[in-house]
Amino acid sequence: MRPNRKKKRVGLTAKIFIAVFAVYAAFTLVSLQVRINAKNQQQEKLKSQLEEQKLVNARLEAMIKDGNNEEYIADIARDMLDYVVPGERVFVDVSGK
Repeated sequence: MRPNRKKKRVGLTAKIFIAVFAVYAAFTLVSLQVRINAKNQQQEKLKSQLEEQKLVNARLEAMIKDGNNEEYIADIARDMLDYVVPGERVFVDVSGK
């Protein structure tokens, strides 16, 4: 009768070990899937940023090839130097927003 008890003990220990391992494996798989989804979302965001930057670069390259782009120069003068065209009305937002 003693050998049977030892076998039952080993069987119970093995079952517990397998159950713990299965829980650990399931937790690991779920955790990895969450990380994969987060990285996929990050990759999509970076792809869209890349496309936007490619458009900006293409526009800048066109301006460089064009040479003297008066519209670009006027935009820079307005934005950075606060210049205005004669007769142009400027509205200033004083709300602080």
